[in-house]
Amino acid sequence: MSSEHGLHVMLSYHWDNKELVSKIYKVLKSRNIRVWMDIHGGISFNLFHSMADGIENAAVVCCFMTSKYQSSRNCEKELLYADRRRVPIIPCRLIRDWEPSTWLGLVIAGLVWVDFRDTTDVNLDLKIDKLIEQIRIVAGKKLNCFLSETSPTLQTRPICSNNSSNNLYPILTQMNDISDSNNLVRSTSIDSSSSSPKRSTPMIDRQHQSIDNTNIIPPPVPPRPNKDLIRERLLSIDIKKNSNEIESIDEKKENNIPLRSEKPDICEISYQQQAYTRFIPDVVDLSPLIINNEKKSSGIIIDYSKFRRLPRIIGDDNDEISFCCPSGVAISKTGLIYVADQQNQCVKIIPLLGSKKQILSRPFNRPKGVHVDEHGRILVTEHNRLLILDNELNLLKAIGEHGSKAGEFNVPWGVTTDSLSNMYICDQMNNRIQKFDADGRFLLEWGYEGEHQGQFYYPHFISVSGNRVAVSDQLNHRIQIFDCFGNYHYKLGEVGNEPGQFSCPFGVCIDANNHLVVADHDNNRVQFFDANGDIELVLDQEANPLFNFQGVHGLALTHDGGLLITDYKRNGKHRLFIFA
Repeated sequence: MSSEHGLHVMLSYHWDNKELVSKIYKVLKSRNIRVWMDIHGGISFNLFHSMADGIENAAVVCCFMTSKYQSSRNCEKELLYADRRRVPIIPCRLIRDWEPSTWLGLVIAGLVWVDFRDTTDVNLDLKIDKLIEQIRIVAGKKLNCFLSETSPTLQTRPICSNNSSNNLYPILTQMNDISDSNNLVRSTSIDSSSSSPKRSTPMIDRQHQSIDNTNIIPPPVPPRPNKDLIRERLLSIDIKKNSNEIESIDEKKENNIPLRSEKPDICEISYQQQAYTRFIPDVVDLSPLIINNEKKSSGIIIDYSKFRRLPRIIGDDNDEISFCCPSGVAISKTGLIYVADQQNQCVKIIPLLGSKKQILSRPFNRPKGVHVDEHGRILVTEHNRLLILDNELNLLKAIGEHGSKAGEFNVPWGVTTDSLSNMYICDQMNNRIQKFDADGRFLLEWGYEGEHQGQFYYPHFISVSGNRVAVSDQLNHRIQIFDCFGNYHYKLGEVGNEPGQFSCPFGVCIDANNHLVVADHDNNRVQFFDANGDIELVLDQEANPLFNFQGVHGLALTHDGGLLITDYKRNGKHRLFIFA
């Protein structure tokens, strides 16, 4: 629904409550209020595009809250998107003996809610009147139906009270219909082009007999809560529980004593030791604050000086190489770049230096992820299977088929290997990570759908360095860190567009110093973090106009600490950025 006719009121609800919400929809429509509801023409050819359009053109979102609404992923995405765009929200409670909590409790904290509990045919109109009153207060200046209303003529008269003081009360004149004290009082005017009456005056509340008039300044809307302050207070609770540990850390900082974790750094434990100890690190989100930064593992280390130079860009209109939705990217030790070109259904090989002409292109079934292991083998994820190829993209072995059992896939995406050539695959639609040995034998899996630690909602890309495994958890808007056995370590980020926040993170890389690089897809930027989770660098158009990313996807570190970035927007440019 476009905004050419003005903004609308959006109704957000769980499917179990569609009958009640449909009744509310019809009453609002009868009051000449523009309303958006998915089952009444709100959904077009694409569900998510329609939902986004409904929110973006909304003057206010009315959410009808139940426990099922709170647990629904679609309802959560819908309301969080409205909150992110700062669309006013009116919460409506439908059931008793239940309080909103978790994400929903945070979003509606401090907001005035409308009571639709114990709704019957007798009291439904009264409850809808209260909803309309709240809509007028919150978004009346944005809705044409309220702006076009003609205010009734007002006059005042003194009323003497017992203390002989005069109070001025507004009274309505020229009322066409006046009912008794238990009915709604309104004046109507007949449009010559329509036989249906239209409301031209505000309603009088049945219960309190007070007049709601557009000339009367409404009470102020309660301010939205400071969510950063709420999070800070929540974190302070956890910090107080571990005050002794925090105080000892502060003392070490003051005395310039290197910080060390109480437990050994997992990077120092060999694979042989892990097989027996099964070390499980602390499951605390603040754990990046106490990571040992002194010991540096062998491997690729990000060279930040490379990002002071202009990148080499492949895929512009004047290039011989073109892409269509490039996704995964990898580089071999010999300097050959491998790009999974999804819509062209091929993997392209491009030299890191020199000519922009591709060396080779082989067809695949919509390849998603690509990686080069320690032995020079090329790993490619395509339609529900993992392919192991030689350096000329000849097939050596195929692993998996469609399914949810061990060794089966449902849209595999990112792929990587560790120093022993064990393979890790993001099994996206199964919301899990699967691990195989170098010969393709299944070893283990971890994760399932959810928002808690160790759970995923569309794991997209994956990276391994030492014993650290970094996974981009796309629709949970975070990066999760595990050890090589799938034991959860900590997370990084939350939904948002501030530094350190993400909106649908895609590609991820982790270097030997535990520095992270994240492709922040919807925010059109690449963020770099040190081992403590602090921002090191942000590549976006504000940093340099040439970094005009349109949808960063895959990432790969070069062996000298540079970075490869695939970037595309379906109706925009499809490119490969090379920082080397």
